[in-house]
Amino acid sequence: QLLGTMKKKLSLSARGRNFYSSFFLGRVKLILSVFILQQGLTFQTKKVGKLMVKSHTLRIQRVHRILAIYLLFSICFLCPDLWASQEAMVLADRAVIYSDREMTSPIGYVSRGKKLIVGEIPRNKAQVYPIVVSGKVAYIRVNDVTTERESMDSTRLTAERFQKSTVPVISGKFAVSYYAFNSTIDIGEDIEDDGFFWHGVSLKGEVFMKNRFDFQVITNWMQTQEKDLKFRAFEIGVGGALRLIDARRFLLRLEAQLLAIPYSSYAVGEKFRVNSYGYSAGAGATTTILFNENWGMDLSAGVYRTAMFSFKAPDPFEEIKPSFTGIRMGAGINYTY
Repeated sequence: QLLGTMKKKLSLSARGRNFYSSFFLGRVKLILSVFILQQGLTFQTKKVGKLMVKSHTLRIQRVHRILAIYLLFSICFLCPDLWASQEAMVLADRAVIYSDREMTSPIGYVSRGKKLIVGEIPRNKAQVYPIVVSGKVAYIRVNDVTTERESMDSTRLTAERFQKSTVPVISGKFAVSYYAFNSTIDIGEDIEDDGFFWHGVSLKGEVFMKNRFDFQVITNWMQTQEKDLKFRAFEIGVGGALRLIDARRFLLRLEAQLLAIPYSSYAVGEKFRVNSYGYSAGAGATTTILFNENWGMDLSAGVYRTAMFSFKAPDPFEEIKPSFTGIRMGAGINYTY
């Protein structure tokens, strides 16, 4: 009866704050059994009903105070391996926390170097450790943490972690944005209005590299019109960025871009339209604000020069070779992967 009572008191709750294992319960029962045998057993016989059936009731002698203190001291201090929680440190850059042991519902992540208290016994075929998050049980991958009781010669964990550390993880983002290009024109000829305001859209793909450097691939389409003069340009090229501030939800970078113009056009009203090509180059800064782990907003500004090679206009119009210099400012949304 005593052992049954202790088993009920030590029964585990699936959502308790502490993780007690059956190993701890077995040790306590073993210690109590040995102690009971040392103290000896006495039996009392009594008669039950008319059938005079004999039954025996176990009566344990009173536990000595010294032995009780020794038993408590052994459980709490001499056997620390009985407790089923342990300290762990995060090894992964972002260790994902899951709400279920099947790892289908991520609820957050923990950064590298963070110390946690996890369960001693891994779950789901030794793939996850239980962990308490806001009073509820969650799970973290075994291979994302290292524990104080982890064996030094665990070949499986060592091999997987080495493979994970040597395989490069590609991360980056895509951005779609609108931008305005307020420029002045230089063509060596007299034009009534020397200011041109361009409207454009941009699609940019980026790969985040090490040491705060990023690589970019950019495509732009822009056009402008001042009275009868119309210009259009399609740009494609590459760029680089240096991260000055790289916080969890905020990113500030310096950028430089070199773009080719495989197609550009120049038109005067409905009289003619001619094509040419050219290049653009510029530098500036971009601010990224993240709303969550994937989606965010980009704000950019920079100084650019767009030069186009000769437009051969029909008679009586003259051939021109325009270049535009000014400030580009843009805003858009991005998706980080």
